[in-house]
Amino acid sequence: MASIRIKDDGSKPVVAPGRESPFKQGEFYVYEVADDVARYWNKIAPGRRDELWKQARKEMKDVRQVIEGFVHKPAHTK
Repeated sequence: MASIRIKDDGSKPVVAPGRESPFKQGEFYVYEVADDVARYWNKIAPGRRDELWKQARKEMKDVRQVIEGFVHKPAHTK
C-alpha cells in the first residue's frame, strides 16, 4: 500500500463505504491506495490532480474511485 496526498480546500472529503477514512497531515489529506494508483497520481500534472479532486466532489464520490477508474480502465474494444 502507498499513500497519496491531496491539498485540503476546506471541504470534507467523501469516503466510500468500506474504505478507510483519510487522515489530516498539515494542510493535506492522506489517502491509502494501491501502489499502481499512487504511481499514476504522482505522474499526472498538479492541475489535473485538482480537476480529479473537483470531479470527485461534484459527483459525490470517493476520490480513490475516480482515480482507479483511470488506472484500471478497460482496453479499447471493437
